[in-house]
Amino acid sequence: MLVALGVVAWIVLAVFALRGARWAYAIFVLLAFLWIPARAGFQLHWPDCDMSVSFSEALSSLTKYKHVFLFCVFFLMTRVQLRSTRYALPIAVAATIAVGMLIEIEEGATRSGYCRTSDLLPDITGAFLGELIAIVWRRRGAATPT
Repeated sequence: MLVALGVVAWIVLAVFALRGARWAYAIFVLLAFLWIPARAGFQLHWPDCDMSVSFSEALSSLTKYKHVFLFCVFFLMTRVQLRSTRYALPIAVAATIAVGMLIEIEEGATRSGYCRTSDLLPDITGAFLGELIAIVWRRRGAATPT
């Protein structure tokens, strides 16, 4: 029951952030930073990260569709928050990669997952997919009469 309530809260925050609510985006980012350490009771250790990337690991990590989807949503939320900024695209990409790196370090530090460089590939793929969605959305919006 509590997990379902948490998922609903994440979805509500994401919807408000995608509609431009800065408060929802700020809460979403704060929760994203605290979620993994909180689940581990804030018991942190020095992360042991695997910095090597092999072709098979890269292909395997690209099948993490949940990560692709979540980072696509995060990229779009960041892009919406920065829509009036000249450098919205590079900032949104950098923020997506930075959050992905932080999550990998948190997983290693809490021993709740594996800290691997190859796990950044689905995050980057999500950002790429998010930009494609943003391009299609802008073109669709430009084609409709106002």
